[in-house]
Amino acid sequence: MVVRLSPQDVDRLVDARSLMAMIERALVEAPKPPVRVSMEYSGSWFGVMPASGLGFYVVKLVGVYPENPGRGLPLVRGVLLLFDPRSGDLLMEADAGPATGWRTAAATALALKLLGYTGGTLGLIGAGVQARYHLRVLRDTLGYDKLLVYSRTRGKAESLALEYGGRVVDSLREVLVNSDTVIAATTSREPVVLGSMLRSGAIVASVGAPRPVREFDPEVTRRSRCLLVDTREGVMSESDDWVGAERLLELSEALRGGRCDWGDVRAYKSVGYSLLDLAVAVHLYERARIQEAP
Repeated sequence: MVVRLSPQDVDRLVDARSLMAMIERALVEAPKPPVRVSMEYSGSWFGVMPASGLGFYVVKLVGVYPENPGRGLPLVRGVLLLFDPRSGDLLMEADAGPATGWRTAAATALALKLLGYTGGTLGLIGAGVQARYHLRVLRDTLGYDKLLVYSRTRGKAESLALEYGGRVVDSLREVLVNSDTVIAATTSREPVVLGSMLRSGAIVASVGAPRPVREFDPEVTRRSRCLLVDTREGVMSESDDWVGAERLLELSEALRGGRCDWGDVRAYKSVGYSLLDLAVAVHLYERARIQEAP
């Protein structure tokens, strides 16, 4: 019997801490997947993302549709499919929108942990779907002491700040100079994380993608020297936020003991990675099976 999960089912089933552990397991144990196939047409982006490991095949068919929010539809739409590699049976079909939100945020939390995150003041740039999932995951895993939120859409920023115990600020400068950790989750085409404004010792993460989204200016990578990434191939082919970094270190390499010669800030860049989709698919399938058991 195929497990079919709606967006509401996905949000109900995910446990952020367990998902972080599953992502770490996938990054260490699963074979590196092929580079995803992607295309752009009529202003939208569409990708096919396969992976294998942890006893399963997974493929995600997903698109980013910039005009959708104005139509009352999600920016990210797609489907996540999990297969039995022995029989080819389809085991699970899940909505890829919330699944992508959860896995991206959980991977960011894992990256922050690897970068030495210790709490303090968290600055969030953006107030869309990814911003909300990042706050949900961080609240339930690593935590934060204070929260500052900046968005050009003030109403959304106020809603997030109210829900997650934060304060809305009026400018990028205010969030950058006052935060120990900054997460950018935007669709901006101009850099929103300006390296000259970051505190010494700051941690920064960017999850906005694909190109022409741009969140780091060159001073960020100059100050960080090294850049932690989900994958080199993805970040270099679909982003400009790596330009200026002396070295790119993948999450899987860092988990196996890889090290970087960091500057006075530490930076992470993600554009999406099918091993993260494998991890969230297996996580959802296992939890759905447990809840269905008599």
